[in-house]
Amino acid sequence: MKEPLISIIVPVFNIEDYIAECIESIRKQTCHNLQIILVDDGSSDNSGKICDAYAQTDRRIEVIHQNNGGLVSARKAGLKAAKGQYIGFVDGDDYIEEEMYRRLMEEAERTGADLVHSGYWENARKRVPDKKKDISLPSDKKRMLEAVLLAPEAYGISYSIWSKLFRAELIKKSYMRVPNQCSYGEDVINLCICLLECENIVLLEEAFYCYRIRKDSLSHENNVDTLKNIFKLYEGLRDVLHPYDCGDEQILNRFLWNEVYKCMGRISRSDFRIAIYHYSDMEQLRGKKVVIYGAGQVGKDYFAQISRYKECEIAAWIDSHPEKYCYPYVEVGTQECLAQTKFDMILIAVENENTAQEIRGQLIRMGIDSGKIYWSKPLVYDAENRG
Repeated sequence: MKEPLISIIVPVFNIEDYIAECIESIRKQTCHNLQIILVDDGSSDNSGKICDAYAQTDRRIEVIHQNNGGLVSARKAGLKAAKGQYIGFVDGDDYIEEEMYRRLMEEAERTGADLVHSGYWENARKRVPDKKKDISLPSDKKRMLEAVLLAPEAYGISYSIWSKLFRAELIKKSYMRVPNQCSYGEDVINLCICLLECENIVLLEEAFYCYRIRKDSLSHENNVDTLKNIFKLYEGLRDVLHPYDCGDEQILNRFLWNEVYKCMGRISRSDFRIAIYHYSDMEQLRGKKVVIYGAGQVGKDYFAQISRYKECEIAAWIDSHPEKYCYPYVEVGTQECLAQTKFDMILIAVENENTAQEIRGQLIRMGIDSGKIYWSKPLVYDAENRG
């Protein structure tokens, strides 16, 4: 029986040092019925010429040259040209092992899965699901969305589009809805749509994809611009998931918080030059779940400082008047949030001692243990530390 056709889409942009290794790894696949689509996204180096040279030697290779439109645009161009029953993606600076698409295709054929997901190698470190799984997705879309966005490790599935083989109908329907201008987290948006649309998936505990981390990769930058990109991702998710009646707003807010928290933990102090205040006794926070009370300048500076301290966790950020504060990276909650929040201490983030004592009194009247409430005079960065 003839093997199903697999279309493999490779976006290419200024990667002349890597693209040959990538193409060779695809040509060496043990399944041979392939359509290899190389999308040259306006490269200014020799990447496009290398692709054209390979197309002359292998009839399975097709090259699309287009003006630079970004990663999403390149993948969509490949999808429009794809003729396969199954579709996979390989980034042009990565490479794959010979058995990858045979193994994924065989599982898809055996189980009827809409997508098959495998592990990958990241700088010689193997990242795979803990065991093989055949998952029939729940009818409760809200529960599915929550698992994917807040605890993907519970399913053992990564966001990456390149570690998967999709049925063509599914990936064309899902990825075509990803905004072209999305330059960060497009795989997250695609995966959410896929899992809300498909019936079952298979996870393999094998690793076939070799993922190369490059220093100039957008996905590995950690600066204030990354925070802006996270918020754009949040907006993109909100827009594409709106048609699904799965109560996603609260879940998306928690996803936003988690992503910002992780990002800020990686950003150096020098990126926050506008900070005025800082908390003096960070060692006091070690091993604790901390609630920051106060969302003004002191609270904002405390949040930026404490988010970067890996030895504690911010359990919540609250204020008596949260409606006064609208930060693009996190939602400030009310005092009522404390009833649903596990915490070890509440750090009052205000400058004035009298105001701090009033807040302390309010919290005690709410039944909060006074031993969990802390305030000290915020320290002010001197001019040298503030850059």
